[in-house]
Amino acid sequence: MWRVIATFLVVLLIIYGSYLASKYIGRGLSKSSSSRYMRLIDQITMGQDRHIAIIQVSGKYLLVGITAGQIHVLSELQDEELFPLAPDEEEGGAGALDFKAMMEKLNDLSKKRR
Repeated sequence: MWRVIATFLVVLLIIYGSYLASKYIGRGLSKSSSSRYMRLIDQITMGQDRHIAIIQVSGKYLLVGITAGQIHVLSELQDEELFPLAPDEEEGGAGALDFKAMMEKLNDLSKKRR
């Protein structure tokens, strides 16, 4: 009976210890990724080890493609080209209207550049 209780206590100590370790390791990782001169605005995963990210560097916004071996600057974005997308609340008619509005806004931006 004592062996069962002792084993149970050891398992609880191991679980608690792993919780504390992951908590402090997670804090350390987030501090090491902060920078005074650049910031990750947003990113999306396109596949295994493939991402597209928007990075702000000294007032400029860069669209970058990131793979396991390389990082490429795809485009420099202007502030007015960045607008948050609405979260996917419902699929169906509302999503189609939002997509249409986004495409119209992109069309207007491309006309301004010409």
